[in-house]
Amino acid sequence: MDMNAFLEQSGLTKEALTHNAWELIPSLSGAIFVLLSGSLFYMITRRLIEAGLKRTPMQRSLIRITVRTVYKWLVILLTIIFALSQLGFNVTAALAGVGVLGIAVGFAAQQTLSNVISGFGIFIDHLYRVGDWVTINDHYGEVVSISLRTTKIRTLDNTFVSLPNSLVTNTSVTNFSEQGMVRISAKVAIPYAEDIEKARKVLVEAARHIEGIRRDPEPEVVVDALADSGVNLLLRIWIDNARQEQQFTFRLTELCKKALDEAGITIPFPQRDVHMIGK
Repeated sequence: MDMNAFLEQSGLTKEALTHNAWELIPSLSGAIFVLLSGSLFYMITRRLIEAGLKRTPMQRSLIRITVRTVYKWLVILLTIIFALSQLGFNVTAALAGVGVLGIAVGFAAQQTLSNVISGFGIFIDHLYRVGDWVTINDHYGEVVSISLRTTKIRTLDNTFVSLPNSLVTNTSVTNFSEQGMVRISAKVAIPYAEDIEKARKVLVEAARHIEGIRRDPEPEVVVDALADSGVNLLLRIWIDNARQEQQFTFRLTELCKKALDEAGITIPFPQRDVHMIGK
């Protein structure tokens, strides 16, 4: 079937089609202009908003999410609605439809919305930042990314754990990096017969030779407990970077054993005294 036959069956003429096409051109031009203007508006305002927010205490991750996700999609949505209005669509009905759709999506994605709301809570409460070392839900590692839905941490085994933000806000979070320096302790026991002051001087002097620790506060040894088999001591040092916490913990534990061995101080084994009472 050729074009003329199709037009005849449809009750249309070439003149009518040409007239309608010419009438549509201004609407299409207006819609394209709105889309291009919306894109240009976003690119210009994004930089201005980011520059302004960076002067505030707001975290960089929250700025990026707010501007490049929330603000971006808001501009896209409004631009599409105004472009449709240029094509003759009812903007009021479109906005009402978006509202109804938003309610429907809210009911269908309650868990996702819970994670998003919790994500904003993490930023507002300053629980942690990218680069902080934390323990969340028994997972210890470095925070490598924070999104509106999840927090991703890298463990010491170089594995990545993604935690829903709703879980993060409903569990305890230990941040080892918030105040910068971190204290590390190593526990060691000495026999009751040994002099505590002698053991303290031996351990403190050995700790002072560890490279990379803080000199202020200085290393210290405190009595942790009077246990069944001996006196439990804690050797404490401070470091600047929480990233090195476990590395220094292992070194400190080994140092305690070597320093006490060189000083002739033994580490007691678990022991029990049994008294036999004759008949």
